[in-house]
Amino acid sequence: MLKKVLFATLALSVMCCLISCGAKEEVEEVEDAGWEEPVLNEVTPGEMVLIPAGEFIMGSNNKSNEDANAFPEHKVNLPAFWIDKYEVTNEEFMNFSIEKGYTGEGAAKGSDWRIFATIERLNVPVVYITWKDAEEYCKSKGKRLPTEQEWEYAARGPNGNKYPWGNEWEAGRANTNEAGRDAMDIGRFDDVSPFGVHDMLGNVQEWTSSWYKSYPKGVADSKFGETLRVVRGLSPTYRGKAGSLWLRFAQPPSSLFNFGCRCAKDATPEDIAKNQ
Repeated sequence: MLKKVLFATLALSVMCCLISCGAKEEVEEVEDAGWEEPVLNEVTPGEMVLIPAGEFIMGSNNKSNEDANAFPEHKVNLPAFWIDKYEVTNEEFMNFSIEKGYTGEGAAKGSDWRIFATIERLNVPVVYITWKDAEEYCKSKGKRLPTEQEWEYAARGPNGNKYPWGNEWEAGRANTNEAGRDAMDIGRFDDVSPFGVHDMLGNVQEWTSSWYKSYPKGVADSKFGETLRVVRGLSPTYRGKAGSLWLRFAQPPSSLFNFGCRCAKDATPEDIAKNQ
């Protein structure tokens, strides 16, 4: 009980720093009539999953529309690494801010994560953090942001799934527009990759460490370079059925929107040996 009271007091002290509030994104009309309220499972924020070394097919051979910047498919080999099983939550980011005395980049603009970090939403992914905010959080945990290659491999698995669970859309499995909800508690949906990583398709979009650059033999884009950072995954703003795990989004690092994060770190030989 004392712990809960103490946390509530600390949380309220942080919330006092709130400067105004911004409007949330509007969500399109729900189209999946088969959606049902998901069961709230027990989760452990900050838990990590070891992704084994391996080769996977990254990208898409479709040059049209939103897939153009993910062209072409190409093989990528990655060493073993760890990635957060869940997206970073409001509670985790709040504790980090209190412990480290960290003020998010959006505080001066009156439009940062504190707007959405209410007591009722402690296990909801943190949003409205900049790329630097996400990076600083991960560094405080002895981790880093995942590369987009790591993110896509952790999401698609060795078989290169379109969705975390396979290549066919299944209503109700991800918190995208079809669910008709805002971001929800981590691990609530059956949006789980072959490696056991949760909420890779839906819930919130996530910062990666990667610059927005062309794939080998890819199409030209004037935005490619070291100006924009890659954001991966979807949110309730997007229709999951029309999406995929190879979609790439690019944003200025200072962007404040419905972007959150999860962290990664290199795997040591000892880590690999323990998990064989």
